[in-house]
Amino acid sequence: MSRMIAVFAVIVVFAASGFAADLVSMKLCPTKDYDSTSRECAAGKGLEGNSIRIDPSKIGSIQFLTAVKTSKDEEIYHVWIFGKSSSKVLVYDVTTKTLREADASELTWLKERNIEGARVIVKMTASASERFRLRSSKTLTPAMVGLWKIQVYDVMQTKALGEMEFTVALSDKGITE
Repeated sequence: MSRMIAVFAVIVVFAASGFAADLVSMKLCPTKDYDSTSRECAAGKGLEGNSIRIDPSKIGSIQFLTAVKTSKDEEIYHVWIFGKSSSKVLVYDVTTKTLREADASELTWLKERNIEGARVIVKMTASASERFRLRSSKTLTPAMVGLWKIQVYDVMQTKALGEMEFTVALSDKGITE
């Protein structure tokens, strides 16, 4: 009897994990190089990896482009992180196009995942697809100099689907890899 329960539990765990979204791709794109018609970065302009340096005085704003594979509609978050703590976390809901301060449940969601330094949570919905594209953006200023991270989450999972780091730094170049 206990063996049947154990087998059933394993089947349930595997079945439940089959519904999670999978990250297919992620990259940064300077806003000036983003093509809203194709929903892609211009050829050769996408930035991938974790050694990206961006000069905010030359670039201005960036797009974070992800593609996820889902078997059903999934709520996906892009969490923009800077520093170790933040006195105020903002939430942008793409569906309602509203920006507001995070409520208690969203702060708990961050705490459950040990996310420190969150500045913005961008809430989006990915439709069932082999490659559903999602996008969030950030305007950069010289006051934002330092290491930034963007983590991608399936809202129901505690582990990030993926993470990208970049450094905002003043230099004589716009972007260096």
